[in-house]
Amino acid sequence: MARRIGANAAHGTPAIWLPENEIANSPSEPVLIKEGTYKGQILHGDVTHGGIKRDFLEKINGRYQGAVFRFSQGFAAGVNRLRWGPDGALYVGEVGMAPGGWSWQDHTSGLQKLTYNGKGTFEMLAVRAKPKGFEIEFTEPLGKEATAQMKELLIQQWWYQPTPKYGGPKMDLTDLKASRMTLSEDGRRLYLEIPNLKKENVVYFRLPNDLKSASGQPLWSSEAWYTLNEIPLN
Repeated sequence: MARRIGANAAHGTPAIWLPENEIANSPSEPVLIKEGTYKGQILHGDVTHGGIKRDFLEKINGRYQGAVFRFSQGFAAGVNRLRWGPDGALYVGEVGMAPGGWSWQDHTSGLQKLTYNGKGTFEMLAVRAKPKGFEIEFTEPLGKEATAQMKELLIQQWWYQPTPKYGGPKMDLTDLKASRMTLSEDGRRLYLEIPNLKKENVVYFRLPNDLKSASGQPLWSSEAWYTLNEIPLN
């Protein structure tokens, strides 16, 4: 089962599926990032799964699609409202029900803010669909050993079966393998040629946990879920 971000009106399909218990349970208010490294992307909270997630969107063949990543965790309660303050900080309004119901670990309330500390984070910045695979862009260049480490990269795809019940199961869950990997000269873009991709599927990426940047920074988050509504023509 999955929640979803946005919709393609003409097709009735979500821009991003949010697999339940993996990256979402009760997604809440989105907010646009207007500056900095993640400019143009979206943040959204989750009341039950907790924390803040980050969404990258692109438009392929007239349809929106993209990836969802983890962004921040460890708040006092489930994240419901997000607001940028005049000081540039992100203010986080938190709610919950106790016991049970919509809540993160039965915590019921909180008001916190995130302030940029001036330091960069090594993680996936974007995942982009290509005619024969994907390009993963990173916030920092990869280390020299990255291509060898990527042999441990896990890639899966599936689709969701609608049912009259609450949600629906994953269908045709398949492990995929990259037949070719190419790292850009600047070390920030990894191209993956992946046979047997199918449109209108979710494609899941899990990078090696010990992956490091060229400067030695450890990876912040290793997972991404990409909703492949369309495969680019060129």
